[in-house]
Amino acid sequence: MLSITDLMDFIDLDRETVQVVRDAHGLPDIEATELARELLKTKNGLYLLHSMFHDQIAAAGERGHTGREKSLLKAYAYFARKYPVPGMF
Repeated sequence: MLSITDLMDFIDLDRETVQVVRDAHGLPDIEATELARELLKTKNGLYLLHSMFHDQIAAAGERGHTGREKSLLKAYAYFARKYPVPGMF
């Protein structure tokens, strides 16, 4: 049986991206992983993932959760390099 870590490694997802999807939709890890994988397949899905990061970064900043905000900014920088906003480059 595959663990959630094995699954993420197989589909090339990082934990922070899965957590962003999980937090945005209130899903368990396995469902968030599956949804993130599906979102990576389409232009609209990529836009949605970028928006999820932006929304959660903004929310962390508004709540004064600076540690979470910094963590999300770092994760988003990695995500945006790996999966740029479609049409930007």
